[in-house]
Amino acid sequence: MKTIEERLRVLEDLEEIRKLKARYAAACDDNYNADAIAALFAEDASWDGGALGKADGRAAIHRFSAALLNSFPSRYTT
Repeated sequence: MKTIEERLRVLEDLEEIRKLKARYAAACDDNYNADAIAALFAEDASWDGGALGKADGRAAIHRFSAALLNSFPSRYTT
């Protein structure tokens, strides 16, 4: 059986992941804010969007995110 400390660590890790996902979603909702998106990744990170493509490294992730905004014909807001 896991100790209370181990169980707490799991819960804290899950909360940090939830917060990271929320920051990523907010940056995407902010017109694919490339600065905010890239800042979420380590220098040697890889982003794999399947059919959208892959970017290796924070600088490449920044360029990819910046290009996403221009790849959509229009944006709708409510």
